[in-house]
Amino acid sequence: MQYALLIFDAEEDLDRATRPVPGPVAAALDQPYVVGWARLHAAGSATTLRKSDGETLLTDGPFIDSKEFLAGLIVIEAENLDAALAIAHEFQATRTAGAIELRPIIQGRFGGA
Repeated sequence: MQYALLIFDAEEDLDRATRPVPGPVAAALDQPYVVGWARLHAAGSATTLRKSDGETLLTDGPFIDSKEFLAGLIVIEAENLDAALAIAHEFQATRTAGAIELRPIIQGRFGGA
């Protein structure tokens, strides 16, 4: 089963787009259970689309007020939730702060089995 590790960092961490991936993180990303990953630019680079009264509204930047913002995601392959949690723990151990949210991925192109 595939799981998404949603990586959250502090808003002040604006240089992550230009700095190299730290060695322990790069090693963790090089494991066979990592299916794919992406680093995201700072939250201020976002454009949010939201439906309101039948119209789509565009807002520069994120449409949330939070101390932590989505910084990237990692897709992993794991046998079950316990195995996915163990992998997420390995990634969290490479970090000095922030959070990792673990979510199962709905399989299939349109969410079907």
